[in-house]
Amino acid sequence: MRNVLIVTRNFAPTSHVSVERATKLVKYLPHFGWQPTVLTGARATVGLAEDPGLLGQVAGVEVIRARAPEFSWFYRGHAKGGGAPMTQRGAPMRGMLHPKAWLVPDSQLLWYPFAVRAAMRRARSARWDAVVATSFPPTAILIAHAIASRLRIPYVPDFRDAWTTYHHAPKRPAPLAEYERRLEARMIGCAAAVIAVQASFVEHALTRITPADRPTLHVIPNGYDEDDFRDVVPAELPPFSIVHTGQLRRSPRPLWEALSRAMSERPELRGHLHLWQVGFVDARAIPGLEAPPEGVTVHHVPWVPQREAISYMLGADLLLVDQFESIMPSKLLQYLRASRPILAFLDKGGEIREVLQAATVAHLVPRDEAEIAGPLVAALAAGPRRRGGSPGNAVTAYSRHEVARRFAAVLEAVCVGASPSPHPASR
Repeated sequence: MRNVLIVTRNFAPTSHVSVERATKLVKYLPHFGWQPTVLTGARATVGLAEDPGLLGQVAGVEVIRARAPEFSWFYRGHAKGGGAPMTQRGAPMRGMLHPKAWLVPDSQLLWYPFAVRAAMRRARSARWDAVVATSFPPTAILIAHAIASRLRIPYVPDFRDAWTTYHHAPKRPAPLAEYERRLEARMIGCAAAVIAVQASFVEHALTRITPADRPTLHVIPNGYDEDDFRDVVPAELPPFSIVHTGQLRRSPRPLWEALSRAMSERPELRGHLHLWQVGFVDARAIPGLEAPPEGVTVHHVPWVPQREAISYMLGADLLLVDQFESIMPSKLLQYLRASRPILAFLDKGGEIREVLQAATVAHLVPRDEAEIAGPLVAALAAGPRRRGGSPGNAVTAYSRHEVARRFAAVLEAVCVGASPSPHPASR
């Protein structure tokens, strides 16, 4: 059994999409010969919820928790958690006057010295074969690089999000932005291999590295955990219920157009169409969410634990996808596992289109032609409720178990020929 240190800013029992990848890796990597140790913050990032049930998935795993002061404490109040009927979450304005514009690589930078020190203390008796940093935030990559350099072992950055091209990245002064791009390329260039959810997250940085020095890029998408679906009872939702889980970032205007068309074709549907928004709502999306067409009822459910969100998916008549940028949300793979009909409003190509095109339950509609989805909704609403089926091979390829297998293969490859970690650790 080999040993790997996984650097992640947040970890169980913190419950958020940014935590799920690390939690599931820790859960399944031992199945493939890798015993993880987790290096994380002493406290979760401000505003993130907790789900104590997650601790059972990682029982027995060593977790090193290091102090992680946040600069955000100095320039904004506490983030608000889920409790109000219209719980909000969104990116603040981040122009060059915003403090985040001057914090490279991010506002979690103060975590760096405490995390490196805590890891090096533990390394006196531990013997890690590799270090993985899962990002966002990029500070985790700097920490992993520092630890791996001191221990002279391989390190692998895992990009769940882009770094300098992140869609909510602050607008930095030009010299600082160029410095950050160079830092990004250097951190990638020093890696034994690079993993990314989407190739586009790192391709721009790889072009800054000479071909001979570029690390191998492995695209390993997010996934779903079969255990999260086991014994989950579908939520009892009224017909016809459309469900969107996770953060709603954009106005549901395209859906309103489709539902208006459906009701014009089948007036008896008026009063029998429901949208369930399960999770946070971006402030920019709230006005649209609060103004549905007459005859459509909106239900907003604040953040709920993973299995409860899945119960809503399983109880839905139709699952909603609204593409944001070129990002493929991890919930999309849970949607596919739920085997419910999917309505996807898309305005770009990319991986999300490729994945959905192969799914027989998915219906892809251009966002600017949303009205054409009306007949589809009318037909589904008029027919009997469909039952979910078992996932096929195209879906099980995205299981968290399979994702961990692919991670383990990358770690095995980078450790071939690598020199052993010094023991005790050098400082």
